[in-house]
Amino acid sequence: AVAADRLLSAVRIPCVAPSLGSVETLITMPARTSHAGMSASDRERAGVTDDLIRLSCGIESPEDLVDDFRQALGEAS
Repeated sequence: AVAADRLLSAVRIPCVAPSLGSVETLITMPARTSHAGMSASDRERAGVTDDLIRLSCGIESPEDLVDDFRQALGEAS
């Protein structure tokens, strides 16, 4: 989850959000938001790992999003 935290901290365009459903690009970690009420073993069985990141792309420029994720992944690694 450390690399996922670094990625969420490094992106500039997506909003870190507890739920998805907006015109902006949103990024979230389901283990801490939508699936936080589940036990760790139930999350694991469902494939929701602690470092899973969920992304909902919005209306921003695809090139801007790709550039942002490229730089964020560089910082997170």
